[in-house]
Amino acid sequence: MKTVFLDPVCQDLRDFRRYVINKFGGTAWAATRSKIADTIAEIEAAPRNGATPPELVDFRMSGYYEVASGTNRIIYKVDEDTIYVHLVVDARSDLEDILARRLFRM
Repeated sequence: MKTVFLDPVCQDLRDFRRYVINKFGGTAWAATRSKIADTIAEIEAAPRNGATPPELVDFRMSGYYEVASGTNRIIYKVDEDTIYVHLVVDARSDLEDILARRLFRM
């Protein structure tokens, strides 16, 4: 399977990288980046093993999954032979708020 990080996710990850390095240092970022890469490899091996994000259940959106990656959630969609990563967010974040901000930012 091929994995595609959508443009907003790439920007989020750059911002997240800057935050982690400034707050916790480069070693912390290296560990976080490594964990995210490992989790993406696990997703590629078994993309439909993730859970449906509870915030999306009411919208009846199929094909969306989430997995934990350390203290983060990776939310993605499986479409045939491609995995589209939509979000990499802190697990403590309010996903509905993030989705609303993302919608209005477009």
